[in-house]
Amino acid sequence: MTKRSRNSQPVLSIPRSPLELGLEVVAVAGILWGCWIIFQSWDGLGDRIPVHFGFSGQPDAWGNKAAIWILPAVAVVFDVMWAVMANYPHTFNYPVAITEENARVQYHLARLLLGWLKIEMIWLLMWILWQQIQVSLGKEETVSVGFVLATIIVILGTVAVYFRKALAMTRG
Repeated sequence: MTKRSRNSQPVLSIPRSPLELGLEVVAVAGILWGCWIIFQSWDGLGDRIPVHFGFSGQPDAWGNKAAIWILPAVAVVFDVMWAVMANYPHTFNYPVAITEENARVQYHLARLLLGWLKIEMIWLLMWILWQQIQVSLGKEETVSVGFVLATIIVILGTVAVYFRKALAMTRG
């Protein structure tokens, strides 16, 4: 008999798939790239850098140069938090009822959703960091709002694909 969680979903030990491991590598690569671009541009940054951008992409708040580390720090928190969460798929809410028969597939799909969302969020943060540096160095005047909106659409699309697959796996 399979152990059950408080919400009565089966508790299974499912090893990470090669795709899940690959997604983790891509996420960590994003964080490392962000740190690398900070180190590469550190000497060229002024004492004050843009720390917030309005809807038009124009900087509307400035802060200390050390604030450049905020986005990589947030990315690390996302990475660790979502990596830990992936170990407990039996605690998630699902769009379908979880049974002994479908738990393994549904848990795997949920962990893949976390992995894809993680790399999308981390790379979005690192792209914003890159844009922040470009504005700080005077190479750009604004952040591309279109890219941010496109990324949000990709994130929503990822969630939609997950729901479609999760529901399809229940039917057949």
